[in-house]
Amino acid sequence: MRDDTLYENPDVKEAVQRLPEPLYHDRNFRIKRALDLSMKQQILPKDQWTKYEEDVLYLQPYLKEVIRERKEKEEWQRK
Repeated sequence: MRDDTLYENPDVKEAVQRLPEPLYHDRNFRIKRALDLSMKQQILPKDQWTKYEEDVLYLQPYLKEVIRERKEKEEWQRK
């Protein structure tokens, strides 16, 4: 999924921590599977690829909230 490939800056790390447990475990499973396949120099079988219609931006709502909170906090600190 696309959100699994985001660069993990502090905002993304906070958003990942806020994920519900099932989404968090699914994300970890996909990343571990990708690392395992990479170490074995193998490609995921095509029937297991994420289809475009199934590729949900599951992390974006949490990431937007984290960014909004950070900007609000920065604004309050400037005052």
